Amino acid sequence: MRVPVTGLVGHPGETRALTRAVPAETFGSDPWGPAVGSVAGPVALDLHLDAVVEGVLVRGTVGFEVSLPCARCLEPQEHAFTVEVAELFVDPTKRDEHDEDDPGYELIDDLTAIDLSTLVRDALLIDLPVRALCRDDCQGLCPVCGADRNGGDCGHRDEVVPDPRWQALAELDLPTE
Repeated sequence: MRVPVTGLVGHPGETRALTRAVPAETFGSDPWGPAVGSVAGPVALDLHLDAVVEGVLVRGTVGFEVSLPCARCLEPQEHAFTVEVAELFVDPTKRDEHDEDDPGYELIDDLTAIDLSTLVRDALLIDLPVRALCRDDCQGLCPVCGADRNGGDCGHRDEVVPDPRWQALAELDLPTE
């Protein structure tokens, strides 16, 4: 999502507000990595673009909703997040030759625009939970028949099924001494 910054670049102290809800598709066809297909609804941007000597400082919040499967029962769960962001989009003419490049955080189009796609993607991916649960006491799926244990007892509760990956160890004939 390109945002014009004409009037900001080269005018330290100038500021501009950017508040809008943007459809997730605006950020590209595949910006979300492991969350692809999970962003539900628009991405809410409440940002301030501040002109600084080095470029444009973007700060504010990015809000989004994602639909993630429960790590135990695989039922989809809606999660809403609001992430604080603060990133400097660097003017390439002000960059020192020894500075590390941070792809996606630079002024583009002859210093007239910035692309917020990297900022929004990074904010979303960093804040995603590693394991989403529908509830803390989720029973998960039965390892024997695959039934959702939250919906009822499938009858396999007392069966202990050994992990087939360890089957070769059970067949070893080891000395008892």
